[in-house]
Amino acid sequence: MKAESIIGLLMVILLTGLFFYIVEDVPPYGDPSSPALQLVRLDIRVDAAGVEEELNSGMIPAALVEALAARNFVAPSEIEEVTAGEWDAKIDKGEFYYEEDEKYYRFKKEGNQIEVYRYAPVVRYLEKGLEETDVPNIVTAVIVDYRAYDTLGETTVIFTAGISVILLLRRRGKL
Repeated sequence: MKAESIIGLLMVILLTGLFFYIVEDVPPYGDPSSPALQLVRLDIRVDAAGVEEELNSGMIPAALVEALAARNFVAPSEIEEVTAGEWDAKIDKGEFYYEEDEKYYRFKKEGNQIEVYRYAPVVRYLEKGLEETDVPNIVTAVIVDYRAYDTLGETTVIFTAGISVILLLRRRGKL
């Protein structure tokens, strides 16, 4: 066998293994409570001693604000307890670039640590899509209202590729 064939075979095996490794953790299609659609774990952990009492009283602990600021995240403005050991942190209306109150972080107590999660953009699309866009179809709302520039860019790329193929396949002297 030639070296190119062996390298090609190894690449196919490597990419197939990588594909199955990634696909193994993909949640079932349409599962609204899948973690990938809800929260993104930030690599921020704070010792729960003392912080938990502040969260329960509705105060934002300085340790969490400092940890978020060190990674250039927006500091939350308001805390509300969701369930025992879990808190939602919101950003008040008018802060940063938010026009209304925005649910942004979730803090969870896991062992002796407080883990910090950020809500995925999909949560906003699902919760406020109908209210902000007045479009009952969430796919249309996301493509047209939230991701319009991406869609425009993709359309431009496809159009340019089509024109390029036409120009490459044309006969000399024609077109």
